[in-house]
Order: sequence, then C-alpha cells, then structure tokens
Amino acid sequence: MAHAFAQRWYERLPIPAQGLVVAAAGWRSYRARFGAPFRRTLAELRETDRLGADALRADQERRLARTVTWAAATVPYYRELFRREGIDPASIRGLDDLPRIPTLDKETLRARGAELRSEAVRDREIILSHSSGSTGTALTLYHTRSALGWEYAVIWRQRGWFGFQLGERFAAFGGQTVVPAGQQGPPFWRYDPVRRRMLLSLYHMAPANLKDYAAELARPGYRFWQGYPSSIALVCEHLLDAGVELGDAAPGVVFTSSETLLDFHRERIAQATGAVVADRYGNSEFSVSALQCPEGSYHVDTEFGAVEIDAHEETDDWVRGEVIATGFANPAMPLLRQRTGDVATLRKRGSCPCGRARPLLERIDGRIEDYVITPDGRRVGRMDHIFKDALEVKEAQIYQPSVDRLVVRLVPRAGFGSAARERLEREFRVRLGDQIAIDYETTDAIPRLPNGKFRAVVSDVESGRLG
Repeated sequence: MAHAFAQRWYERLPIPAQGLVVAAAGWRSYRARFGAPFRRTLAELRETDRLGADALRADQERRLARTVTWAAATVPYYRELFRREGIDPASIRGLDDLPRIPTLDKETLRARGAELRSEAVRDREIILSHSSGSTGTALTLYHTRSALGWEYAVIWRQRGWFGFQLGERFAAFGGQTVVPAGQQGPPFWRYDPVRRRMLLSLYHMAPANLKDYAAELARPGYRFWQGYPSSIALVCEHLLDAGVELGDAAPGVVFTSSETLLDFHRERIAQATGAVVADRYGNSEFSVSALQCPEGSYHVDTEFGAVEIDAHEETDDWVRGEVIATGFANPAMPLLRQRTGDVATLRKRGSCPCGRARPLLERIDGRIEDYVITPDGRRVGRMDHIFKDALEVKEAQIYQPSVDRLVVRLVPRAGFGSAARERLEREFRVRLGDQIAIDYETTDAIPRLPNGKFRAVVSDVESGRLG
C-alpha cells in the first residue's frame, strides 16, 4: 500500500522533480549495492578469476561445506531435513556429496519460505523481496546487503572482462516504473546521476514511441547497454527498420540478463548495434550465476554457487536438463539444491579459449514452462529457432490454450503475407507434427508481464507449467 501511494505521488511530480527522486533512489541503491561488501568481494573475485580447475574446485567445495554447515545449524527447514534424512552436515564435504541432500522445489520454497530464513541473521540485516516468477507463483525471499554486494560483484567482474569500470555511463532497460503510465510523449526515460545510468521505461515501447527511444540512444555517451534482451531487441528492430546507424553512439557491449536470451534477439541486437552481446544467467533467489565471456561461453561463478543438471538428455560431451542450484552468497536464505525451473546444457569436457577454467554452460535453454506440449505427450523447447530466419516478423509469442491447439501471436513487418506464414507453418510442423492445430494472430505489440519481462511461450496446459 505504501509503495502504491509513493508511486502515485511520484507520478504527479513534474519531470525535473521526478529526476531528483530518481537521483535520491539511485544514491540509496548505490549504498546498498556498492559498499564495502561489494568492494571486498570484487577484489576477491579478481583474485580467483584465473585459478586453475583444481584450485577452483577446492575453493568451491570449501564454500559449499561452510554453507551446508551454516544452513544445518541456523535454518529451521534444513535442521529438520538433515535430522529426518539422517544426514550429518559435516559429511557433505564436496560436490559429489550434494546428491545426498533432497532437492528443494518452488512450491516448498513458496510455502515454507519463513522456515528457510536463517535464525542467525538479525532482522535489521534482512532485506525482504518478492518474486512472482514467470509462472506467477509468489515467493517471499530474504537476503542481506552482503548478498547484493556478491551479485553486483559478479556482474562487474563480467563487465571488467570487457574493459568497463564502475562509474561509466550506460543505458539500462530494466523493470523500474520511472515514467508515469499515462505519459504520452518523451522523454520515456529518467537519469540516475549517482549510478550514471539512463533508465529507459519498458512500459512505453509502443511502435509510435520507438523513434524517440532510438533518438535518445543515438546520442553519444552510453558506453554500454544493459537489461532485458526482448526490450533491447524491440528498439534494435526499429533501428534496422528505420535504417538508423549509431556510429560513434554505438555501445561497446550489450549486457543482457533477467530473461532467456533468444537467438533471434541476439542476432537483431548485434546487427543493429554492431556490438558484442554478453548474457548473464542468474535468479532472484541468489542461488546461481553464470557469465558470458568475450569468447561467448557461459562460465559458472563457482564462488557464488554450485550447479548440477537433472539430465533430460546426455552425451559423452554434454548434459541437458533442469538446473539444480546451491547458493553460497546469501546467508539469510541459503538454498541447497534448489530446482530452479531453468533448463541448460552443461559441457562435460573441453575448455574456453579465454583460458578461464570454470565449468561451462553451453547454452541457457529457457524455463521448463517455455516448452510446448504436443498431443502425443512430447515437450518441445527452444521454439525461437522457428523465427530465426523469419525476417518478416518483428516479434512473436506462442500461446498454448490446450494440448491440441497453439495460437501464434505475430508482430509483422511490411511484406508479411501468405508466403511468410507458410514458411512458419512448415517450421512448426517439422518440430510439432500434424496433430496440433495452429492459428496465427497479428498484433501491434506483444504484451509484457507486470514486471516488464517477455515470455516466449505462454501455456495453459498443466503439464507445460512444471516450474
């Protein structure tokens, strides 16, 4: 209620006054994220960044043992779990011991969140947050300021790999509601002078407004862009359609996070900006983090947590399945073997040309509920490949109302017609077969979730919502 009142008060202010509020919020944000815990952790991460594989694993296992001991001693849920399962916390000494601990699913996290909070962290040190997740399952989460420092330290480790330093100006495509919903004209952004970021609203990206976003981003001075890939791709589609070349205003790198980076989003962004696209995989629960390096590999942040894969498919070279994550960075709510609902491919062997010896995720395939369920019971993921060569389509979303029907929502470009639709139909049939009905709807824009995120697949099929 207080937040809603503050938002209404903010929206009534003139734009210059809103800028002062954004600056004040930026200062609070800076203190919470970039204080002593951040500086200490970033220095530590720079020390461990180039360790060899054996040293990294030994470091990770020390952190794991410490986290398990802490959880068993101070977290009511784990105290009960270890007692019931007859597990001695001291016996969990390494990664190979982790499977002895039962996994933690989202429903248990939602229902027993208070029991997963550490009793040893004082109330005044707790930061309370909420995450609905893409399934709409409400989660109450607890973390500390040190956990925020950890998260931003790994983020700035990645940015350091590309030569950027804290304090450089950048464009941010995040979920902040900094522009009143009813505002009809630009500027659809507000500047945070403390963190030197331009906060671009994700909620005003109607087709008629994209030229204004493009004009702002064509102004030199933004060293990099950062944020939700689907929203960045919308602006990049406009840049391509309008023939706008950024020239000296082009970002050095586009850092994406918070959504699955789809292949056609990556390609559109790279084509429009000429920049490298570097993704980060993480979650609100502080249980997992992986960063793309300049060579394009996802390196697991082993200081932040441990990753296991519940295999759906496996070869001698890789294993693909649900990510099971154990986080080390958040003493307020340490999660052991959390079922994240995300699907990824972990490389079993091979190394990255960058020389870092960390475990490698070959790709992030999306969330479990991003699968289409066929009438014969197959679960088919990575549907974005269908649109990879569909140049007549700006954006698309698949809605599955029932197991025998799909609705494909399309934002068409000029030239989209029956031939383009037939090509899409062929791509769908190759993957899904002929038993499922497919309808096509054209629209001016694909709606986002309330937090500004994009969902490639929206399913009402119960077996499609396993996260």
